[in-house]
Amino acid sequence: MRLFVAVVPPRPVLLELRAALSTLPHGDAHVRWTHPESWHITLAFLGEVPEPTLPDLTERLARAAGRATPMELAVAGGGQFDSHVLWAGIQGDRDRLGRLSESVAAAARRCRVKVDERPFRPHVTLARVRGEGSTDLKPYVERMQAFRTPRWLVKEITLFESLTPVGAGRPPIYVPRGRWALTGR
Repeated sequence: MRLFVAVVPPRPVLLELRAALSTLPHGDAHVRWTHPESWHITLAFLGEVPEPTLPDLTERLARAAGRATPMELAVAGGGQFDSHVLWAGIQGDRDRLGRLSESVAAAARRCRVKVDERPFRPHVTLARVRGEGSTDLKPYVERMQAFRTPRWLVKEITLFESLTPVGAGRPPIYVPRGRWALTGR
């Protein structure tokens, strides 16, 4: 199973983000836009995880969530990773979100799951560019700079399985495998 742990913004936030993106140009064939129903903030990418590991992993993720308290976040601004990925930024309790990410990754490592070790950079992926140097993302980033949603209270984390759909060029399907409340116990 290909897994990751994420925070999913609430529907009103996703609708505001969708409205903002509708003002950006969408005619470039090299820009592949992500689907709003897949938007999330990845806390930890776990990659391939053997199914027998799932019970221990879910128990440890529940404990990690249970130690964290709800936090306020907002989607704001935008940026790019290299010339390939356009993203919306995250503002608010970023330090606490970072600690939650570390706790989730530690829970996975205790299950002998190899966690992606890249530095945590909270964002929502909006689009990916196919073909090296084919599209300049700077105009998109500039237009996203003034964007900001109201803050919302993050109350849970979700473990997702990423399924590869049948058919070339179709985006992955994210299936929730577990949700845990941030209770701060």
